[in-house]
Amino acid sequence: MVSDVSEESIGLRNFQIRKERAVERAVEKVRHKLGEEWQEISSIDIDTFVWALGETWAMMGYNAWNNIRFSNITLKGVNKIIELGQNAHDHKQPAPAAFDQIHALLDALEK
Repeated sequence: MVSDVSEESIGLRNFQIRKERAVERAVEKVRHKLGEEWQEISSIDIDTFVWALGETWAMMGYNAWNNIRFSNITLKGVNKIIELGQNAHDHKQPAPAAFDQIHALLDALEK
C-alpha cells in the first residue's frame, strides 16, 4: 500500500514538532524563573513571545539553542523579545534582523 504522505511532509512535520517541544521547554523555564512576574504578561504578548522563540529556534542550530540558559532571563529580556517579535510580525523591522537580535539576546543568557 502506497502512502499519500510524502517524505517531505513527514520531515516538515517532524521539524515542527521538534520546534514546538523546544519552545515549550524554554517557555516553561522562563515562566518558572519569572514566577509571579509572568502574570504581568498578557496572553497576546505570550503568544508573540512563543512565536518569536519558535522563529528564532528555526534560525539557530540545535547546539546553540541547547546552550541557552532560559532560567537566566529577566522580565525585561522577555519584553524585549516580545517587542522584537511584534516588530517582525508587523513588518516594522525585517524578520531576519529581529530574529538575529533575539538570538543575540538569548546568547547573552549563556554567560
